[in-house]
Amino acid sequence: MRRCSRLAPALALLAVATLTGCASQGTEATACDSPGVTPNEVRIGLLYPDSGVLAPTFSSSRAGIDARLGLANEHGGVHGRKIVYDWQDDRGTAEANSQGARTLVERQNVFGVIESSFSASGSAQYLADRGVPVTGIATEDIWSRYRNMFSFSYTDGNAVDTFGTFVHGRGGRRVLLVQAALSSSVSELTSKYDQSIRAAGLDPAGILSYSSQADNPEETARRIVESGADTVIFLIQPPDYLQVLRALRGAGRLPGLVLAVTGYDRQLLETSGAQMAGLVIPVFYRPFELGGAAVETYERAVTRFAPQIPQAQHDFALMSYVDTDMFIRGLEAAGPCPTRQAFIDGLRSVTHYDAGGLIAPVNFATGLGRTTNCYSFVQVNPTGTAFDVVDRDRCGREITQ
Repeated sequence: MRRCSRLAPALALLAVATLTGCASQGTEATACDSPGVTPNEVRIGLLYPDSGVLAPTFSSSRAGIDARLGLANEHGGVHGRKIVYDWQDDRGTAEANSQGARTLVERQNVFGVIESSFSASGSAQYLADRGVPVTGIATEDIWSRYRNMFSFSYTDGNAVDTFGTFVHGRGGRRVLLVQAALSSSVSELTSKYDQSIRAAGLDPAGILSYSSQADNPEETARRIVESGADTVIFLIQPPDYLQVLRALRGAGRLPGLVLAVTGYDRQLLETSGAQMAGLVIPVFYRPFELGGAAVETYERAVTRFAPQIPQAQHDFALMSYVDTDMFIRGLEAAGPCPTRQAFIDGLRSVTHYDAGGLIAPVNFATGLGRTTNCYSFVQVNPTGTAFDVVDRDRCGREITQ
């Protein structure tokens, strides 16, 4: 009995250590109690437009996330924890994005959020106030304001002359921009392209707005011809610009150079390659056609873990794959008992991140909000059956006001 009484204090101390968790790690004792973190898994959230006018554009986003998480979980997850996710449909609007973020954080108790959306401004302040880590596509200026938000490419800062110098190098001189109707985010992008062509000494032919629900493609084609433009840049989605391209081809009046901001999608070629022949698309990651270990790893992961899309070579699938890879890197940096703050501090200290070779190196410590100025340009071949890399790693300069 006397021996038991001498053991009692030690047993009591052991009980206290067990209850506090991670006791040997000092200040990390409460880290294991972080939102979304259990001994076996980390739960994260996704915000993206599963419905609404932008849904077709983002339809492959979950495939990229499934592929990267599948690869990570196959190798034991992060610090022994499997990564799982819940998602909310933000319908491409700031209001739904805000509501979706609150649902993920307050009801589904996620650790952090991936924003595969053009409407992250709806939830940015809410997530920043709560210190929730976010990775995603930086198409709005809010991505440059908050330390908890991470992106590998920023289009929301100053304009760059990269697009204008490319057009100039291909012989373009008079440029018409076609933007989506009633879209503030696209209007900002239009302004940056307008600045880019002016900085390169090109002649702006004007700006047209187009919506397949309200506008006639033949009438829009006629207006393009009347503008006298030898170059057209489509700042609209493939379903819309394909209608206009079809009308231009039907009239035999296709401009000499046509660019589009999206559409780098092998599956799209299979259905609409004839209409896309000659189309040029800028990309800010390693083009699939260049191959290499990073591209091969990505393509195998999509094939294995995301069978819902028949073709791995899709722009938004790859971008969401990289967004997820960034999140994994943040979890690794946060340590074995991650907190949201440790994630943010850890990822902000990374000075060379390249998603395994899929993107140009990014410095998260000093690169917050720095506009992407280097792009590769791919072009649909004359038969509409494949993409060719026509300009690799073209870098321009920032245009300061």
